[in-house]
Amino acid sequence: MNGTQAGSAVDVDAAARLAEVLQPAAIDRLLADAEASGTPIDGVDGLLAQMTKAVLERVLETEMSDHLGYERGDSSGNGSGNSRNGHGAK
Repeated sequence: MNGTQAGSAVDVDAAARLAEVLQPAAIDRLLADAEASGTPIDGVDGLLAQMTKAVLERVLETEMSDHLGYERGDSSGNGSGNSRNGHGAK
């Protein structure tokens, strides 16, 4: 498989995983759980805000790991001068 074919296979796999997560049944379960727990769909504490926050935090964590070259908790960054300083809740 050449580079173009490999890239296409990765694209297809990624699209399939995304479609799986965004299936109407999965979304319906999220909406039903939000309703059952009294969580609004929109607003500051709503389902959309919670989902957006979770996705953005994960993206930023992944970006930080890529930038530093090691995952959170990995000891390879200790004493390197380029280590994680930790974080706290806002």
